[in-house]
Amino acid sequence: MKRLSFFLIFFSLIASGNANAHIEVSNSWARLIPNGMGALFLEIQNSHSEPDILIKASSPNAKSVMIHKTERKNNITSMRHLMKGINIPANGNISLKPGSYHIMLSGLDKSLELGDKIEVTLEFNKNKSITVQPVLKIKPPIYN
Repeated sequence: MKRLSFFLIFFSLIASGNANAHIEVSNSWARLIPNGMGALFLEIQNSHSEPDILIKASSPNAKSVMIHKTERKNNITSMRHLMKGINIPANGNISLKPGSYHIMLSGLDKSLELGDKIEVTLEFNKNKSITVQPVLKIKPPIYN
């Protein structure tokens, strides 16, 4: 009886741990700008029936990491810091891409060069944190 209880508890813990894993990140890359700035772009897929929020990002390779959205009004382009994060719809996806949502990286390590990988951890409201290692590039990659 004790053995059966142990297995039931063990498998319920495994199942509940996987129930939160509803966010997938793909196609990550980062733009490196010579002045020590950069931006991270990626795709976020939410396979859960409830929305989630990308609330924060951090990187040991940058002094500051902020979630931004590029906006264009009257031929003027500006960036807005999204202090509340980015909403990720239920059973939907969101693209962080040039000219739209992105993660701004400031004060990047001076030793970084094109082709290097950086580490960025994405924190979500409901999902566990996800760490990506995008390659530093100048232009967006072409995906097949």
